[in-house]
Amino acid sequence: MLNSISWIYIFYLFITSILAFDFGLGPTYYKHGDKVDLLVNKIESDTTQLPFAYHSLPFVCRPINGAKPVHLSLGELLKGDRIWQSGYQLEFGVDVPCNRLCDMVLSTHAIKRASDLIKDGYVVHWTVDGLPGATTFESTNHRNKYYAAGFPLGFVSPSDDEQLSYIYNHVMLVIRYHREKETASKNGGDPKYTIVGFEVYPKSVNDEHCPGSSKNYQNLPLFYSVDDKNQLIESKTTIAYTYSVYWREDNSIDYDSRWELYYENETNGAHVHIHWISFINSIILIFLASLIVMIVLIKVLKKDIANNGNNDNISGNTVLPLIKNDISIDIDGDSSSSSVTNNIGSGWKNLINQVNQIPQYPIFLITLVSAGIQIVIAIMGVISILMINSIGTKNNFFNSHQGAFFSISIFCISISGSISSYFGKTYDQLTIIKLSLLFSAALPAFLFLIIFILNFFVWAKESSAALPFGTIVVFLLIFILIQCPLGIIGGNYANYANYANYQKSLSMPQKLFFASMKTPPSSPLYENQFQFHSKNKPSNDSLLTKFISYGKTILIYGLIPFGIVYVELLFIFNSIWLEKTTFYYMYGFLFITTLMLFIIIIESAIVAIYISLVVYNKSNWIWLSFQVGSSIGWYIYGYSIYYFLRILNVDDFVSGLLYFVYMALAS
Repeated sequence: MLNSISWIYIFYLFITSILAFDFGLGPTYYKHGDKVDLLVNKIESDTTQLPFAYHSLPFVCRPINGAKPVHLSLGELLKGDRIWQSGYQLEFGVDVPCNRLCDMVLSTHAIKRASDLIKDGYVVHWTVDGLPGATTFESTNHRNKYYAAGFPLGFVSPSDDEQLSYIYNHVMLVIRYHREKETASKNGGDPKYTIVGFEVYPKSVNDEHCPGSSKNYQNLPLFYSVDDKNQLIESKTTIAYTYSVYWREDNSIDYDSRWELYYENETNGAHVHIHWISFINSIILIFLASLIVMIVLIKVLKKDIANNGNNDNISGNTVLPLIKNDISIDIDGDSSSSSVTNNIGSGWKNLINQVNQIPQYPIFLITLVSAGIQIVIAIMGVISILMINSIGTKNNFFNSHQGAFFSISIFCISISGSISSYFGKTYDQLTIIKLSLLFSAALPAFLFLIIFILNFFVWAKESSAALPFGTIVVFLLIFILIQCPLGIIGGNYANYANYANYQKSLSMPQKLFFASMKTPPSSPLYENQFQFHSKNKPSNDSLLTKFISYGKTILIYGLIPFGIVYVELLFIFNSIWLEKTTFYYMYGFLFITTLMLFIIIIESAIVAIYISLVVYNKSNWIWLSFQVGSSIGWYIYGYSIYYFLRILNVDDFVSGLLYFVYMALAS
C-alpha cells in the first residue's frame, strides 16, 4: 500500500513539474528597434516525402557572411529540419516598404530545378520567434481568419498550354505583435512586446521593383529550352529577390494563444464533432464488449466451481481449486512426471495446466514481447507528455519544436530498455548478459538498421531527410552507452528479484513446486524439469494450417480495435502524410483512445485464450495472446495501403518506399 502511494505521489510531482515548467522557452520580449531573426528551414510537399534544405537550393539567395546554422536536436534532424540564419533584416516595429535581398544569376539547370519543385507543390518554411511563416486564409463568411504553416514556392498557371511555372521572388512580411501591459508597469512605463503572428504574402514579380499593394505587375515565368536530344540548352537568367516588412499591433490575441490560428480552420468544428461521436461510439463498444466478457466468464466459472465442488473434498474457503491432490516431481533428471488424480476438468483448470508449458520458439516470442513493451512505453510516454503540455497555457515548446516528438520517442525507447530486459529475464535466467542485450536492444538495433539502409536512398536524392554522419554516430553512442547498459541492469535486477521470490516460496506452508529443489529454477518455464500431463498436447499442425489459423485470428480480433482507433488514425495520417502544413493537436482524444485500445485488446485476448483452451482444446495460448494483441497492426498497415492508393498522390519510388517502410515499422 505504501509503495502504491509513493508511485502515485511521484506521478503527481511529474505532472505538476511539466505543467509548471516552460522548458526554457518563455516569451521573448522586444522593444522598438530590437533585431528580430528570420530563420529559413526547408521546403516540403504533400506529394512527396523528400524535404530539402532551403539554404541549399540553387535558385535562392545564399546566406550572408556570418550566417550560421542553428543547433538542432535529434528529433529535428530526423524530421528533416535544416534551420539557418537568413539575410532578411528585421527590426522590431520598423516598417520596410521595399528592400532588395539579392540578384541571383541562374543556370538552366537551376531554373529547371525550381520549375520541377514548384510543379510538385513544394512549400517554404520560415520561422520568426518560433512561429512558422503562415499563409493566411479567411472563412467563407469573412468573419474568421486562420493560418496554414508555410507558403508556396511558386505557382503553375492553369491557363498556359505549356504549364509554365512562376516563382515567388518577392515576399511581404506582416508581423503582428501584442503589447504586454505587465512588462510596461514593471519597467516604469517602458512597454515591451511579444510576437503573436507571422504572415507571409508571396508574389511573383517580373522586375526588381516591389509591387506593394499594386496588382499592376507581370509575373516571373521560368523558361528553359531543350534540344532535339532532350538536353538542356545552357542559358543565364537573373532573378531579383525583394521583400517588404510591416509591423501591426494586434491586441485580439496574446502570446499564450498565438498558436490557435494554426489549429483553426473552416472544418475545425466538424472535426471536433466527429471526435466526440467516435469517442461515444468507442465507449459504447467497450461497454458492450466488457459486459459480454463478464457474463460469459461468470457463467463458465460458476459451472466450473460447481463441478469441482461436487467432485472434490475442499476444506476452508477455497473458491476455485487450482490443482487436485499432490504433485510428485523427480528432480534427478531421470524423469519428469506429475500425477494428477481424477479428471482435471475443463474451464480455467486447463489454463492452469497449460500456463507453465514452454511455447514454441520461446526466445523469439519473448524478444517480440519485449520490443512491444518498449513501443507501448514510448507511445504512452509521448502521448502523456504532449497531452499534459497542451494543458499548460504558457507552454509552447512542442509547438515551436515539432521535432521534440521524435526526441521524446528516442528517450522513451532508450530508457525502456531496462524494463523490457527485466520482463524478458523473468522468463529465462540463463546467459544473463546475452539475453539481456537481446531483449533490450533488439528493437533499437532493428530500427537503426532500417533507417540506416533508407538513409542511402534519401541521400541519393540530396534530401535534408538524410541523416548526417555525426547524427549516426550519436545514435550509435546512445545505443552503446545508454541502451545496452540499461538492458544489462534490468536483466540483473530481474534475476535478483526472481531469486528473492524463490527464497520466499521456500518459507510458504505449502510448497507445491519447489519444495524439494536444491537450486532455484532456471526459468519460470522450469526448463522442462517437469510438465503437467494433460490431454492438451502440443499441436502438430502444418505450417499452412498455422498460417490460416493466424489469418483468422487477425480478421476476427483485429477488427474491433481498429474500429476504435480509425478516426484518430485518419486525422494523424492527414497531418503526417497529406497536409503537412497542418498540426495535430487533439492529444486528449488520442490519449483516451489509446487507453480504450488497450482495454479492448485485453478483453479480446481473454476471450480468445478461453475459447482456445475450452472449445478447441488447444494449448498455444501464449502465442495466441500475442497474435490477438498484434492483430490491429495488420489492419493499420492494410489501411495505410488503401490510404496510399486512394488518397495520396505520390509518384516517385523513394517517397513510396519511405511511406511503406515507415508504416510497416509503425504498425
